[in-house]
Amino acid sequence: MQSQFAYGLAILFFSCYPFAPGQDPVALRVESFLVPPSTGPVICARVRNNTQTTQRANVSLAGPDGWKITPASREVNLDPGKSLRVPFTIAAGKTVEANRYDMTLTAIVGEKTITKRQTVAVASAPYFKPTIDGKRDDWKDAIPASFETEGKTTTISTYWNRRQFSLLIAVEEDTLIPQTSGEKPAPFDAVQFALAPGGAKTGATPGSLTNRYEFLIAAQKDGTAAVYQLAQPGMKIIATQLPRQLKPYEDATAAVWHDDSVTYYECSLSFRPMRDDLQPSEGREICLSTLVHDPDGTGLRDWGSALGLWPSQRNKLAWTRWPGAKWPETPPFDGKTEWGLCTSKY
Repeated sequence: MQSQFAYGLAILFFSCYPFAPGQDPVALRVESFLVPPSTGPVICARVRNNTQTTQRANVSLAGPDGWKITPASREVNLDPGKSLRVPFTIAAGKTVEANRYDMTLTAIVGEKTITKRQTVAVASAPYFKPTIDGKRDDWKDAIPASFETEGKTTTISTYWNRRQFSLLIAVEEDTLIPQTSGEKPAPFDAVQFALAPGGAKTGATPGSLTNRYEFLIAAQKDGTAAVYQLAQPGMKIIATQLPRQLKPYEDATAAVWHDDSVTYYECSLSFRPMRDDLQPSEGREICLSTLVHDPDGTGLRDWGSALGLWPSQRNKLAWTRWPGAKWPETPPFDGKTEWGLCTSKY
């Protein structure tokens, strides 16, 4: 009798309160811009239904002073536990060199108003072929996107052309720890990143197949740099979680150097082995996600943490475990964040 009474109370509770106490009925996020805002692009907001019932939401988006975003709002219907991508257009906007834009996303659900204030960046690669030579001269026309971890800045710059995808990642840190050899390598500094087709999603179980190209860049003791391939589409996800040796990626050139409290990771990858899944062209959206391993300093730096991703988007299966890595108890965010291929930053 008591159990039936408790069950009845639970049904009544969730009928009146279809989402957990203290939790908003919807979660909100503004996606990164894929081209500079002055070009009048379409931008997207993410809205997720946190409840077990269908929700109707009125969604609006506001930018910095002087911006005009259309339409003024959109009405969306959200199935239980599902998310939608809601498009808006920047009818009037301004590109700034700092590449930081304060956005406000609002959803009205019934009598409740939910507001998300978020700093958004242009996450896009202009068309150019840099020389990978341990110098920053070629990167002045990139679109740097920065984020902070415990007061230390990480800046991601990218380029693309018909044959290559290139990136320069600047990591503010006191020292650079190169990779060491041995059966049990000591933790070392490295950049781990993943490329995937736009809209790709990580499998939910260890038996699922990967759909990402994943790489690691690390400095060597002799001053050179190594690029390793950690994953490729078609592998079982469980294989990315088991101990194994690092495998060099031959279709890459890289340089790593430390200068004035900043470590620079410069790399170009050939599109040729990835062309079945990533067809580079102007205006195409891909996924690029980045982790910085700084074991003697800030620990793991996660680009996803700067994007307003939801706690439910943390996913251990989205990243390969590799020898020498030092992982925190809380897993990083999913490795499927939006990035664009554009013609120019101007």
